[in-house]
Amino acid sequence: MNVKSTKKKNQVVTANIFEQQEIIAKAEVIMSNLRASTWHELETNGKFDKNAKLSFISDDMLILGCDVGSETHYLRAIDTRGRELSKSAFPFSNTSEGFQSAKDWAVKIAAN
Repeated sequence: MNVKSTKKKNQVVTANIFEQQEIIAKAEVIMSNLRASTWHELETNGKFDKNAKLSFISDDMLILGCDVGSETHYLRAIDTRGRELSKSAFPFSNTSEGFQSAKDWAVKIAAN
């Protein structure tokens, strides 16, 4: 019987220990410098024009957008050029553990 099949072998993903340590070190630096900024915090007298917003954004920033739901929220990350940095939205629950997992996810994305 001549049947062609495409069996996938069990693949083990190995990561270089030095790469892991480098990512952990980057994540620690990011965590130490972590701060939150919103447009509302930057507004003066309720007015903040588009050019002022664009001049605020720098190349080392990670931009997060959150779709807020009643129980589950979804988070996306983009760079300063508008490129998505994850394959899909990150779902997290409306609990302190959920928000901690979202923060950890964002730090991991920023470290890569």
